[in-house]
Amino acid sequence: MRSDLIPIWVAAFAAAIFGVWWIPIRYLENAGLHGAWGGLTMCGGAAVFAFAWLTISRQPLALSKHALMGAVLIGVTVSLYSTSLNYTDVVRSVLLFYLAPAWSKLIEWRFMRLPWHWSSSLTIAAALLGAFLTLGGEITGGALNFGDVLAIVSGLAWAAGAAFIFTADKPSAASLTAVATLSAVLVALPFGLASGVPLMGGEGVKTLSVAVGAGAIYVFPLLLMTLWAAQRISPALLTFLLSAEILTGVISGAVLLDEPFGMLQALGTVMIILAAVSEVFKGLRAAPAKSH
Repeated sequence: MRSDLIPIWVAAFAAAIFGVWWIPIRYLENAGLHGAWGGLTMCGGAAVFAFAWLTISRQPLALSKHALMGAVLIGVTVSLYSTSLNYTDVVRSVLLFYLAPAWSKLIEWRFMRLPWHWSSSLTIAAALLGAFLTLGGEITGGALNFGDVLAIVSGLAWAAGAAFIFTADKPSAASLTAVATLSAVLVALPFGLASGVPLMGGEGVKTLSVAVGAGAIYVFPLLLMTLWAAQRISPALLTFLLSAEILTGVISGAVLLDEPFGMLQALGTVMIILAAVSEVFKGLRAAPAKSH
C-alpha cells in the first residue's frame, strides 16, 4: 500500500466506527447518565488513559499554539456532538454535523489560501441541500431544536480544529488526544450542571465504571487515529473521509431506533455523501497526504 494512502484509510476506518458513537451514549442515557453526562464520563475515561499513556511512554505534553487550539476545538466537537445525540434524532445529529465539509472548504479557501475548484462549489451546494432535506425541507428557525444546533456547531468546531492541527508543526497525536479529551470534559461540564440532573444517576458507580471503560477502549483509540490522520490530510479531505460515519450512523440509527427516516432524509443522506465522494476522489488523485 502506498504510504501516502495510509492516513486516508485510517481516517475512514475511524469514521466508520465513530458512526455508532450514539450506541454507548444512548445506553448510558438509559442507565442514568442523562444529557451531557454520558459523553463527559466517556471522555473523562479517555483523558485519564491518554495522560497515562503519555506518562508511561515518557512523551512530553508539548503542543504549539496552533496544535493546542486545534486539540481544544476537537474537544469542543466531541462534547457538543455527544450531547446533541441525547437531544435530537441520531440521523439528524449525524447529518447536520456533516455541514462540516462545507465549513472546511470555506476555511481552506479563505484562511489557508487554497484554490477554489468546481468540486468546491459542488461540495458546498450538496452539503447545504443535504442539510435542508434532512430538516424535512424547512429553513425556518423552528425547524432546528437544541440538539440540531449543537450538531451544527460541533461540525463548525471540527472544521476549524482540523485546520489548526493540519497547519501545526508535527504535534504528538497522543498529546493532541489528551488535550482534546480534557477539553471535551470541561466543555460538557456546564451542560451537565445546567441540566439539573445528578451525575450519579441510574446504578451509580457501576454505570460510571462502564462509561470510563468505554472512554479508554473506544474513545481514546478512535481519537488517536483520527488526530494522527488530521496531521497528514487536509481539513476538507479529512472531513469528507470521516463522512463514512454517515453510512454507519444513519443506517444503524434508522434500523435500531424508532426515529423518523423518510424520503427527504434519504435524499439528504445521498446529497451529503455525494459531496463527500466528490472531494475524496479529487483528493485521492492529488495524493494529498502530508508527510512528517
